[in-house]
Amino acid sequence: MFIRVALLGGLLLSLPQGTAQAATVSPGELINLVNGLRAANGLPALIEDAILDGTAYATAQAMAANGVCAHIGGARERIRAAGFGGGAVVFATENMACAVSATISDIQSWWSDSLHMMPMNEARYTHVGAGAYTASNGTTYYVLHAAYVGDGGSASLPGSTGGSAGQGQNPAEPLVEPVVTSTPQADGTIVHTVQYGQALDTIATWYGVTIAEIKALNHMTSNTIYVGDNLIIKIAPTATITPTRTLTPRQPTRTPSMTPTLTKTVMVSTPTPTRAPGLLDTLPKIDRQWLGFGLLLVSAAGLLLVLYFLFIRPRFKK
Repeated sequence: MFIRVALLGGLLLSLPQGTAQAATVSPGELINLVNGLRAANGLPALIEDAILDGTAYATAQAMAANGVCAHIGGARERIRAAGFGGGAVVFATENMACAVSATISDIQSWWSDSLHMMPMNEARYTHVGAGAYTASNGTTYYVLHAAYVGDGGSASLPGSTGGSAGQGQNPAEPLVEPVVTSTPQADGTIVHTVQYGQALDTIATWYGVTIAEIKALNHMTSNTIYVGDNLIIKIAPTATITPTRTLTPRQPTRTPSMTPTLTKTVMVSTPTPTRAPGLLDTLPKIDRQWLGFGLLLVSAAGLLLVLYFLFIRPRFKK
């Protein structure tokens, strides 16, 4: 079964502040990285191929033109169409990275998982090419193509030997499938079901999240995933409870009343002149009824005396 390999190893770094120039990596350094690791594993160095250099550069340029740090797909077909293998069956793998500033150590760390290490660890790869393209925004796109001819055919460079799969059979390579993103559920949760050949970093790139975020949501301690795993990519947003406005009847406002001020009235006593006691006041207290009766008798006696002296007595003198 002929299987296409497309490996993703990209990471965008923030532009450093200050006047320091952004670090970049040359295509030659990428090839030296691969061959250095192959030598450490006891494998022969890959042969740099001009066609693979061209396809790697064209891929980096296309990524920059689209402003997307992602595989454009069909790496094996594009490499074969460019002439590598002379029409024979071709197997290829593609590593990529994107950064504003990066060192070769950075790229090595991004390509440290088993899928990206295939050109460094697999003896069947024979040829390599690399390209780098810096976009107007300062981002440099790095692409490395490693390939071999599966049926014993020759590659493009004179004198190069085509890699054999052994006994005339072409071994199957791990496939890194493009990720078809899942539709968010009704509550906004996104769950991705891992398909054959998908890598954690590829899934993270297509969903626009980080590997660390996926691992945290799924309580993962490693980057290992298996076909059929359901990965939580995004959890449902927490609903914001809007408080219901309750109309509260307005209470009547009390009108402040004046607090009565106690006025202390000072009573000034005006002395009333006391009348000097008269003659009547000095007389013994007599009942008024008897007093009137006595006065009546005295008046009658006086009247009799007046009549006697005025009328009766003069008549007797004559």
